[in-house]
Amino acid sequence: FTEMPTDNFVESSFWNFDALFQPQQHPARDQHDTFFLQDPAEAPELPAGYTAKVKKVHSQGGYGSQGYKYEWRLEEARRNLLRTHTTSASARALYQLARQEKFSPVKYFSIDRVFRNESLDATHLAEFHQVEGLVADRGLTLGHLMGILRQFFTKLGMGGTQRGGQGLPRAPPYHALSPGITQLRFKPAYNPYTEPSMEVFSYHEGLKKWVEVGNSGVFRP
Repeated sequence: FTEMPTDNFVESSFWNFDALFQPQQHPARDQHDTFFLQDPAEAPELPAGYTAKVKKVHSQGGYGSQGYKYEWRLEEARRNLLRTHTTSASARALYQLARQEKFSPVKYFSIDRVFRNESLDATHLAEFHQVEGLVADRGLTLGHLMGILRQFFTKLGMGGTQRGGQGLPRAPPYHALSPGITQLRFKPAYNPYTEPSMEVFSYHEGLKKWVEVGNSGVFRP
């Protein structure tokens, strides 16, 4: 896997929402869920050709979609915000991949901060880190995605430390990994930018309930 550049905490609504097919009237774009910036309030420029294609898909449809049938506005797409997910970095990466003359399979990842205007509780924060992964190749299926997710969560083990007995010198440390997150459930979900889509849940022993640990799907064309 190659790491995607994620050093832009400030992102345009275009890459955070529009390029991911989220309609401009979607509730998640409201100030109750997103931190919008006052200065600078707008992105200086967007890729003209690609912006026109995104506008057409939103307003008229295309690539197998009937679109949302509304008047898409460039001013709304240019609004700056604190990114709500690192999927905006995936959108940029896919755009660059599509511009290559010859397609070559890629595997990308990123780990970085995202920001949401959330009420704080045991499972929600206003700022947190998101792990993002993206695989682009021909012939991939939902089964491949589920297999990668199971492997990823299983490898999230915890290290241990070996200690010596009473009166004995401490033994050298070792790193014995626990099984990681193995209790997983996949639930069908809706994302504007993936189809099919799945939420991933794991049982939390401390909270004594199933909690969402991930979101996933197959990117739309």
